[in-house]
Amino acid sequence: MRILNPYRPGAGLMPGVLAGREELIADATERFDALIKGIPMQSIALSGYRGVGKTVLINKLQEIAGEMGISCYHIEAERNNSFVSKLSDCSRKFIRQNSLAAKFAGLVDSALDAIKALEITYSPSDNNVSISMRDMALYKNSDLSQGLQDLFAAIGELAKKKETAICFFIDEFQYVEQDEISAFVSALHRANQLGYLVMAICAGTPEMLKKLYKEKTYAERQFIFPKLDMLDKDAVAYAIEVPGKKVGLTFDGDALEEIYKITKGYPYFVQQYGQILCNKVNEDKHITINQVRDIVDQYYTELDKNFYMIRFEDRGALEKECLIAIASAKSLPCDSYFVAKQTNRTKKQVAPTLSRLKNKGLITYDDDNTIDFTVPGFTEFLQRNHVL
Repeated sequence: MRILNPYRPGAGLMPGVLAGREELIADATERFDALIKGIPMQSIALSGYRGVGKTVLINKLQEIAGEMGISCYHIEAERNNSFVSKLSDCSRKFIRQNSLAAKFAGLVDSALDAIKALEITYSPSDNNVSISMRDMALYKNSDLSQGLQDLFAAIGELAKKKETAICFFIDEFQYVEQDEISAFVSALHRANQLGYLVMAICAGTPEMLKKLYKEKTYAERQFIFPKLDMLDKDAVAYAIEVPGKKVGLTFDGDALEEIYKITKGYPYFVQQYGQILCNKVNEDKHITINQVRDIVDQYYTELDKNFYMIRFEDRGALEKECLIAIASAKSLPCDSYFVAKQTNRTKKQVAPTLSRLKNKGLITYDDDNTIDFTVPGFTEFLQRNHVL
């Protein structure tokens, strides 16, 4: 028997209920409230591995902020694509939305002038910034940090006159280049110093934190750094039970505990398990521990197909070798010397491949050579598919 399925595994898909994140949502809501009352607030950098619900949470926070009257702008950072250009586009939208009042004409002109100074093409490969504008001589001595500071001051002043606040919601922040992060953090800091109501909610893998920590001068004061981890047992039960009740499902307590043990509390995995269970439900719509255990093999098959396989199969031969080598470690994190030995190469030979895997968001790779997967359960995936 098939019934309406309330569980939604998928990248960034909003689940039937957002469990285990109540504290974070309440804290962010308080910050939004202070912001609209004219109090500059610290920005938020949400970190976590793949599958813990970063995108879902950042979208939820944007929804809340928008309902409270904050001007919200969503940015998804991309590899080799200028983050600052996207900031400029968002700033244009804000100016356009607030440019009708004649009394703000001067402020609008100032903001547009600041954007002209940031009409850039950014080349991460050689760190060159070329500025494209009609009057190159006017801006030839400007730099990225100063340009962003001027832009945030301009839109901040316009927001102040319009009695509104601005919040940028930035997903996949780990892909932003270090120079751009430095400029962005300093611009946020300067805007807050001047009392402007400009804030950011950033989300990314642990690699994001490493980049932000490099900007110690401002980042530690400018951001709070909540970590999104796996859900606890109660949160898993809530994430399964509440959506299930909407379609008449009931669960034994030990069945819910078994789901927690199998999924280890990762939100994506919990949704995947719930979806399969719902498709297999009996006529009485009651779920027992035996029913939970009966679908374990199907759960792993679906997880491998929809979550893991694409991340592995799209890799090149040496990238796959390195992933297998990492997974063969007795415990993680490991280091690049171990990966080099397992692949019969030198540390220097594997370094470019490890950097590519890091850039693709599959591993963390520190300056001290510490390596770990950003994707939970990747070792077990390789074991299930007889790769190890």
